[in-house]
This record gives sequence, C-alpha cells and structure tokens, in this order.
Amino acid sequence: MKAALGATVLAGTTGILPGTEFLASQARASEGKYKIRFGAGIISKSNEPHLATALYDFVDKAEKMSDGELEFQVIDASQSCAEPTCGDRVLSGVIDMGNASPQNLGGVLPYTIAMDFPFLWQGREGYINFLYSKDSNEIYRDVLRKAYGIEPLWVSGEMRNLFLGMRYSGEDAITSRADFANAKIRITNSVMIANFVKSIGAQPIPLAWTETLEGLKSGVVDGAETWPGAATGFGMHNVLSHDVPLEFCVGCELFFMSRKTFGKLPTNLQEVILEASYEAMQLGYDGVEEAKNKVIGNGATPAPDAAYQQAGVKLAQLSEAQLAEYHEVADVEANADIWSGARKMLDGVSGTDTFGAMKQAAAKHNGKPHTPQRWWS
Repeated sequence: MKAALGATVLAGTTGILPGTEFLASQARASEGKYKIRFGAGIISKSNEPHLATALYDFVDKAEKMSDGELEFQVIDASQSCAEPTCGDRVLSGVIDMGNASPQNLGGVLPYTIAMDFPFLWQGREGYINFLYSKDSNEIYRDVLRKAYGIEPLWVSGEMRNLFLGMRYSGEDAITSRADFANAKIRITNSVMIANFVKSIGAQPIPLAWTETLEGLKSGVVDGAETWPGAATGFGMHNVLSHDVPLEFCVGCELFFMSRKTFGKLPTNLQEVILEASYEAMQLGYDGVEEAKNKVIGNGATPAPDAAYQQAGVKLAQLSEAQLAEYHEVADVEANADIWSGARKMLDGVSGTDTFGAMKQAAAKHNGKPHTPQRWWS
C-alpha cells in the first residue's frame, strides 16, 4: 500500500493527483485563497441520487459562505481513493478531506467502528441524532481527533441490511435466521460485521466493494451486507433478489478533514466548514428520505420505476419475534467470546468502556425524530 502510494504522494506535493491534472489546472486558475483537495471516494454525480450524501451541496455552501475564500478541488468517482484508502490518503496529506463508510475506514482508523455494535441503534435517526449532539464529542469525535488527527464532519446514510442474490429468487420474502445457515455473505473488512454474520450462522466473505457486483453475479457469494442506497447506487439490485431489513448496523458515509488542514484555516473559515457540514447532514437526511421512495424503492410509497420495483427485489417485513431471534444471537454482552476482542481494541483507543458509553448514548437518542443541533457550539 505504501509503495503504491509513493507516486501519488509525490504528485500530491505539486497539488496534482494522477489522472486529475485537469482538475488541478482549474484549481490553479481559480481565485480561492484556501484550496481544499477533497477526495470524494466512490461518490459520483450518477450515484449521488441514491446515496444522498449532500457532498456537492456541502461544497457549494462552504464556498458561498466563505465568500470565495474556500475552494474545493473535488476529485470524485474513485479518481482519488477507494473506500479502504481514503483514510490513509488524508493522513498522508495526499488529500485534505475524504469520506468512506466507518466500517471501511476502520482498517486505517480503527475507532471509527465504535458505533457499529449490532442493534445498538434502532434506526438511522438514532445515530444521526447522536452525531448532532454534544455527547458525540466526548465518546466519538474527540477520540478520532486525538487518536488520528482528523476532524469528523457529517454523515449521511441508512442502516445496513442483508441482501441475497439470485440463488434465492424463487423463494418468498426471507425472514428466518435459519435461511442464512452457511450462506456466504460478502462483508466489508470489518471485525464488527464479520462477528455479526458469524453470530447468525452465515459465513463472512471479505470482498472489496469493487468486486462485490461480480461476486454476486458469479455466485462467489450468496449475498452481501450493505445499505439500500449503496446497493442500488452501484447497480447491485439487478443481481439481488431479497432485501432482509435487519438494520443491524450503521450504514453511511462519514466525511472528515485533516486536522492539520482544518487547524490552518482562520477561525471564521473553520466555522464555515462546520456550519456547512451541519447543513449538509440535514440535507442528506432529507435526501435519503426522498431517495427511498423516488429512486431506491425501499420507502413507504415507492415509485413504480424505483430500483427495487424495476428489478423485482423482495423487501421482507420482519415481526418483533423474528427480529428478536437475530438480536439474541448477536447480543454483545451475552456473547463475550465473540465481542471481547473488538471491545478491548476500542477501549484501548478511547481509554474507557466504549460499548458501555455507546449503549448509554443510544438509549438517549434512539426513538426520537430527526433533531438537528450544532455539536460544536
């Protein structure tokens, strides 16, 4: 990885990333006093309607709010980094700002997975409200700042579900845990998700996101875990037959900036970055609600031409009793042998009982409507 980065790091000293010379040229010709190299990972204008990250809204707002003093060189569509590498490239200074799912970031910034204990959050409102709150500073944001030198900004997304491929296409909507016995489920390279998949009796198969579509097509894996907008945004609905909405874990993109870059900005521009992030998180939340019906098809009133409807993806409805089966086998405190390693790792970074702190935070923020507030003021 470090060897592969060598050429890119060298190019980064001139402000040019390989394959993005035209973007760098535009940046040099512009008037912005502070230029931010924003490696937008796998997000693009084509999948943004599904993911609804508000990335492009953030850039527009921050540039306007700064009266042009801030200028973002957005390098999207995997031109700057992939999900597992964006964290490394921000830390190395190749880019100033990046994004990835917390689960994929965990390979470089292990504490990002601290929100990922299974069934900690009752829905996306819970973890988003937590990240709006000042509670998130002490037990999440501050830890990331101190341990890794990043400034965590905003998130947008849903919750992670289990999806099944065409092998299951002739079956009714799947709800039972027994249906996952020995199924090969593609996972991100995350100990949290690996533990969860093992706990329900399936086989976790780590597979890069760029290889997942082909893996589903070829039958290398029987299914995958991700969130609905990510599945449809990258065309996976065409090789999926079932969405089993367990909502077992956070599924979102986390946006972050190098603290070194952030710290060099004048105070008023730091405030602009935070305010634009706050507004982006609100736009992302609303955007996902719209996308669920208009584009993805997992909402309450999906459009006939939404992805799920066009591809015939079956969306199960699980009863409380059926969900309880999954909760029981994945319970963190009842399965210490499964979760002790992850807990010890996280506690070593935070210096406290991470799971205990997150459990208290979830109890406080779960079950409440979307409640925006400024976490830094």
